[in-house]
Amino acid sequence: MATVIEKEEKTETTTGAIPTEGVASDPGLASKKSRKPLILAVIGALALVAAVMAIRFVVWASGHTSTDDATVTADVVQIAPQVTGTVIAVPVSENQHVKKGDVLVQLDSSSFETAVAQAKANLDLAVAQAEGASASVSLAKQTAIAQVTQAQGVVGQSKGGVFSSIADLAKARAGVAQSKAQASGADAGFYGAQANVSIAVASRQKAYDAVSSAMALLDSAQAAVNTAKANVDAAVATADNATKQAKRIETLYKQGAASGQLAEQTRAAADVAVAQVTASRQQVVQAQSVVVQRQAELRAARNQLPAADAAVAQAKAMLTSSQDQAVAAKETVQQYAAQVRSAQAAITQANARSTQAVGQFQMASEGPTQIQVSVTAEMQAQAKVEQAKAALRDAEINLARTRIVAPADGRISKNTVEVGNLVQPGSGLMSIVPDEDMWVVGNFKETQLADVKAGQPVDIDVDALPGKTFKGHVGSISAGTGSTFALLPPDNATGNFTKVVQRIPVKIILDHSQPDMDRLRTGMSVTATITTKQ
Repeated sequence: MATVIEKEEKTETTTGAIPTEGVASDPGLASKKSRKPLILAVIGALALVAAVMAIRFVVWASGHTSTDDATVTADVVQIAPQVTGTVIAVPVSENQHVKKGDVLVQLDSSSFETAVAQAKANLDLAVAQAEGASASVSLAKQTAIAQVTQAQGVVGQSKGGVFSSIADLAKARAGVAQSKAQASGADAGFYGAQANVSIAVASRQKAYDAVSSAMALLDSAQAAVNTAKANVDAAVATADNATKQAKRIETLYKQGAASGQLAEQTRAAADVAVAQVTASRQQVVQAQSVVVQRQAELRAARNQLPAADAAVAQAKAMLTSSQDQAVAAKETVQQYAAQVRSAQAAITQANARSTQAVGQFQMASEGPTQIQVSVTAEMQAQAKVEQAKAALRDAEINLARTRIVAPADGRISKNTVEVGNLVQPGSGLMSIVPDEDMWVVGNFKETQLADVKAGQPVDIDVDALPGKTFKGHVGSISAGTGSTFALLPPDNATGNFTKVVQRIPVKIILDHSQPDMDRLRTGMSVTATITTKQ
């Protein structure tokens, strides 16, 4: 039994020693035991980093919101003509960058240049007509004054005729009285002689009236000279204007800017105006000759004054010889009676002429009305000048519109116009995408917009430009979701409605003067990240 127990103890001792020695002597097992703490440390560090990153992501996510459902957007300027014309040049090509004011399309401007020339000619004609109307106002004033003066002279002459007829009647009656006086005796002859004295005095008055009438006619003739001289001045002004116009049109004709027919017409108009100057000057000469004639008549009338005075003296002398005429007085009674009737008829005619002269004077007194008519015509001519100026401005605007230029800096897109095309107002020729007026439209989920406000900064990552981030800020938030403005918006008031998170467009304005802004294109996909909390 003791032997067996010893063997067992030896065996246990041996068995227990073998593992101990084996472990101490195996290097692989010792290496595994030494790496286990390192692995645990790495795992712990990674867990710590992951926890820190998770915490940082949670913190970052609490102050930021992002979406990749965003695109670059820009205003697209549609280029269209404002006048109808044929395209003669298209100096730009598709995707070419242009500056504001660069020529995009050139239309044929020949017809518009002709319209401008015609409008200028119409303006010159209107100006000439206005100047003529202004001269007509001055002429009307002078003519009115001359007509009043002439009418006054005619009134004085007609009154003189009345007085003359009355004097003739008195003479005839005096003759009757003289004849009767001569027949009756020396006393009647004496009174007849006194009547002859009255007649002589009336004749002398008539002579003085004739002088007044001659002076009135002289004034009228001098007024006619002034009118003729005014006509000469107006004709000279018209001729100068027509000559200048002809020279200007001749110069335009030589330059090829005016037709030969127009040049001939202006030359003919200048010749006619020069001829009118000559005719006006001849009228001045004729009017001056009339003045000379009236002056001669005035001198003749004045020369009759001594004879009238002599007649008065002779009548007084006849008073002493009245008794010698008594015998012939009876024979002349009937003759003087006839003269009485004739003088009465002459008085009636003279009164009629006087009434007519008064009417002419009243008509001449209406000169201010005629002057007002001339002033109205002048105002109408001035209005036509303004109308011609407006027409010229319209023609110049249409001419300028044949040169279609770029309204802003940008790139050409959808260039569909070709040389030779006939274009009309409103027809699309091409489009321009401006350089600066670009923004981003980000379609954020409605659950992301709780803290989004206008003015918040935005980071914009463009898919086409990896590694490049643009800066911007929130401009505005749309008034409705994207589906609201769809052609067939959804109706949530149905029995089988399934709630879908909607997206709301947010306008993000790019900050100006950033590098590589010129590489952006409308429609590019971007990722927009809004910083909602600083």
